[in-house]
Amino acid sequence: MSLSDIDSNIAELAKQYTVLDDGSQRIIQVYSAALYQASLPLGLADNVQAELLEISSLLKTNPRLETLFASPVISRDEKTRLLKLIFEAKCSPLVVNFIFVLNEHDRLGLLGASVHAYQVLNETRKNQLQVQVITSVKVTPEQEIALQKALQMKLGKQPVLSYTVDDSIVGGLIIKAGDWLWDGSLRNRLQSLRNQLIERSTYEIQSRRDSFSSSEGN
Repeated sequence: MSLSDIDSNIAELAKQYTVLDDGSQRIIQVYSAALYQASLPLGLADNVQAELLEISSLLKTNPRLETLFASPVISRDEKTRLLKLIFEAKCSPLVVNFIFVLNEHDRLGLLGASVHAYQVLNETRKNQLQVQVITSVKVTPEQEIALQKALQMKLGKQPVLSYTVDDSIVGGLIIKAGDWLWDGSLRNRLQSLRNQLIERSTYEIQSRRDSFSSSEGN
């Protein structure tokens, strides 16, 4: 993985993706901004982010819990009882109150997404950007340093890198930064090459048919 590879991946393979609809995004931004503004005067912005990331990890490892939070079948009181049991002794009052407010307004299903929105607000303040890097094999310390420098130059922010190894991408790397995705995996390149070969073969077959039809007409 060279700097030129990273440069070409970022320059040529960027595409935007969205996860939630615009209405949900706006609601998440409002709640997350309120929590962020409350944490700043107390000097707790980073602490709150750390707590939210632990909550996010909990939801990822327990997807049924997130489904339960989003369920309209379970009453608000039942959710409150569950929230107290899970979070009250483990989180700061600020974060607990935030979760309770989401529940009171039947927005508890947006808790996971709110973590990301808060993280963006806090890291923007520090000119940082959370970046997820997916590789087929574990990267070396030298590669980490090279990637850190390349992304900092390209993104104009201080990247905070997290790594995931996924051998299904065969080789290369995939980079997710904010709302952008760069796919420089060998799997993606092979798929692109395959599509190009299919398109070329289809074109040549059609051209031969057209040529044959013209010859018959003459």
